[in-house]
Amino acid sequence: MSQPVQVTIYGQTYTVRSEDNPERVVRLAERVDELMKEIANRGVIESNRAAVLACLHMADELDRLSMELNVIKQVPEARQKLTDLLHLLDEELK
Repeated sequence: MSQPVQVTIYGQTYTVRSEDNPERVVRLAERVDELMKEIANRGVIESNRAAVLACLHMADELDRLSMELNVIKQVPEARQKLTDLLHLLDEELK
């Protein structure tokens, strides 16, 4: 069941309905607010412009993380070797 969560981004209060954890919604809104304020401190004042630049920044971050995840997924044998190595280390430390 979705629940309303009030957040403030760039001086504007929004009610967000989400089925996600309310604390997570607040944390995400705080991240957006922080990013928009950082952008504004560089000279961008208009909220729409700051929002678009914040979205672009976050899209870039998401894209980079997606590419990193794809690289990790393409090397399952390396992941398995690391997992095996960690198990061996755990056994030696016991």
